[in-house]
Amino acid sequence: MGLSKKLFLISISIFSYFLFVVMDSIAKYLSEYISLSQIVWGRYFFHMVLMLIIYLFASQKINLTKNFSVQIIRSLCLVLCTFLTYLAVKYNDLINFYIIFFTTPLFVSIFSYFFLNEKLSRFSVILIILSFITIIFALKPNETFITLYIFLPFLTSIFFAVYQLLTKVVSKDKEPFIALFYTGILGSIIFSIIVLFNWQPILNSSTWFILFFLGFIGYLSHYIFAYVLQSLDLSFITNFQYSQLIWASLINVYFFNDPLSTSKIIGIILIIFFGILFIQNKIKT
Repeated sequence: MGLSKKLFLISISIFSYFLFVVMDSIAKYLSEYISLSQIVWGRYFFHMVLMLIIYLFASQKINLTKNFSVQIIRSLCLVLCTFLTYLAVKYNDLINFYIIFFTTPLFVSIFSYFFLNEKLSRFSVILIILSFITIIFALKPNETFITLYIFLPFLTSIFFAVYQLLTKVVSKDKEPFIALFYTGILGSIIFSIIVLFNWQPILNSSTWFILFFLGFIGYLSHYIFAYVLQSLDLSFITNFQYSQLIWASLINVYFFNDPLSTSKIIGIILIIFFGILFIQNKIKT
């Protein structure tokens, strides 16, 4: 692979991670006006609409039967991850969510060790422990901080780790559209059924536009992510996932007016440092 193409893939992977943060920020904003189930419904319904439009105009024949069971499990993981993420950011500061969410690369490595027989060195184990200690330091938990909602980002990171592993599996088919097809269909069907029982009228036209935009960037970001994984290793791409902490910090301060404490700034720096060390050591081993 040429240097220019590799730099291009790195750039769009960083852009996809930025879009993930934007999606979560939009969900946090919308949670003040409409129900959580409506937000998740809009994210997948408009994802599906865009996908079907593209499918109708696609000149290339698309085989939707490849890795069917893996695609279904992968899609269910992402749908559940989306629901947990939007629930978590509704009740937690955006930056708190992402600080905890960055246990994802660690879970990816742990799952890879047990299910894919990948090596995990002693140094990697030490870095995992240091990362968890850093998360506790950054958040400074107390009796009012520890609630059910603070554990949601951990559940999200587990399901997103499984989703990433399965995305790497299906990326071998070189058809990122298929990877998004099942996600859009399953997400829209499941949450169309759910919102039937608790639908609240959406009277503001701008809310509909934001929901459409949420579906659009949901489709775009995951298409880019699947496309990049066709050419680059997941362990390499994960290096750039840490850019989300920067995007989340900026959005948290400038859009949600939640100031960053000194402990969080130090924690973010250490999480990025330990995370990159962990990934680089994993690549070497």
